[in-house]
Amino acid sequence: MDRLRMIDCDEQEFRLLKYLMNNYDPSVRPAIHYSQALSVNFSLSLHHIIDVDEKNQILTTSCWLTQMWLDNHLQWNDTEFGGIKVIRLPYARVWRPDIILYNNADPQYTSSVINTNVIVTSDGMVTWLSHGIYKSSCDINVEFFPFDVQKCTMKWASWTYDGYQVDIVHEREKGDQSNYHQNGEFDLIDFSAVRNVVVYSCCPEPYPDITYTISLKRRPMFYVFNLIIPCLLINGIALLVFFVPCDSGEKVTLGISALLSMTVFLMTIRESLPPTEKTPLISFYYGVSICIVTFASAMAVVTLNIHHRGFRGVTVPGYLRFVCLKILGRILLVQGDPEPYGSNSSPSSSERQNSHLDAFRELRVQLNPRSHSTAASTALPASSSGSLDDFESKFGKIATKICETIERCEMRTAEQTKHDANQLEWKKVALVCDRFLFWAFAISTAISTTLILFSSPYGPSIHDLKHNILGFDAENGGAITGATIGDTPAITHEPSTN
Repeated sequence: MDRLRMIDCDEQEFRLLKYLMNNYDPSVRPAIHYSQALSVNFSLSLHHIIDVDEKNQILTTSCWLTQMWLDNHLQWNDTEFGGIKVIRLPYARVWRPDIILYNNADPQYTSSVINTNVIVTSDGMVTWLSHGIYKSSCDINVEFFPFDVQKCTMKWASWTYDGYQVDIVHEREKGDQSNYHQNGEFDLIDFSAVRNVVVYSCCPEPYPDITYTISLKRRPMFYVFNLIIPCLLINGIALLVFFVPCDSGEKVTLGISALLSMTVFLMTIRESLPPTEKTPLISFYYGVSICIVTFASAMAVVTLNIHHRGFRGVTVPGYLRFVCLKILGRILLVQGDPEPYGSNSSPSSSERQNSHLDAFRELRVQLNPRSHSTAASTALPASSSGSLDDFESKFGKIATKICETIERCEMRTAEQTKHDANQLEWKKVALVCDRFLFWAFAISTAISTTLILFSSPYGPSIHDLKHNILGFDAENGGAITGATIGDTPAITHEPSTN
């Protein structure tokens, strides 16, 4: 009995197919009257954001399309065909609206779309479900990259039928997100649909279209950890040039190494972004950081010049001594190195040296042959007085040379002590300049980083940090939610219960 019923059912469906396809032409628009427009209900279900190509400005999405219209040539009485109310037909055998993606960027558009059978009901309502991977052109705005929000559109309309022949309508102002799967790089914050009527330059007739707008907010933590934090670390290393001793010879080398590292990172960023008039936020940040590091390296050369200025015998100007050593030195808590030996000698040692010098001078005066020649000649015989005069003359010359040598040594020691004190004073000035420049560049780096990175209206926040690092939102019971921008509510993505 079941076999006979199955055979009867197959014969009824076969007979219904013959009835519907008899004298049916899929190229004829199935309107009630040729002057009336055929209404097509169009809806788009976003399944997945596959890729956002910033450099080529292409959005790749996986979407499900649903098109419904009334085909007056595909109607039947279900009682005459065994109660069959729904039948599936190959899509190529029925009329279909030529609705395509206007901003398509895929050269193989037809091969990327999967067309299935159409569903036809007894009242002539045709439902066409199709699935495809679509590549659409998108105006990518990288001004606030990586703290940016991208708005991409997908414009759907008929290519040959104007509004007087095919009228495209949509039921809801929001796109279908019930089957959406999250993207690892972007959060979907809005998916809306708008119906437009456009008159093109080629044709006077109006052409209606359905434009879907996809708003995506980038998850910035990947770029924060891979681009921004390395830049901050390189900036910190570059500031260490002011702590490197001037005598080591590595001050400028460290600054140049940091500068080259930042240049390599900047080249990596430029390869992934499109060349636009507006400079991306992260490129501007790297540019400012490179300028700071360059200026810091230049200031390191200046401090090196100040450090070695004492070797030229130039004294520290009074105003520079007052500003650097008296004011900045106390503010920055910079204590100079101990003074060289002999620059701060005690009064007793100087008095001892002066007493020795006076003794030699007195001895030289006493042994002067001219002053004692008369007394020596009266007290001694002639032979002995001549030898004594020779001895006194030689001894006086020796004593004179000794005194002159001691005087020269004392003068040389005093000049060397003064020179060492002058060098030490210039080194103290260079040390104070190093500390002052370090704090000046550290503050400027912190201010520039804060102003640049937080200048984006979609900049980093504590919510993003918890959302991207911890991976859940405690306020929503552990559910992963989309980010909120302004007054736009967050879109919760939870698995469907169906």
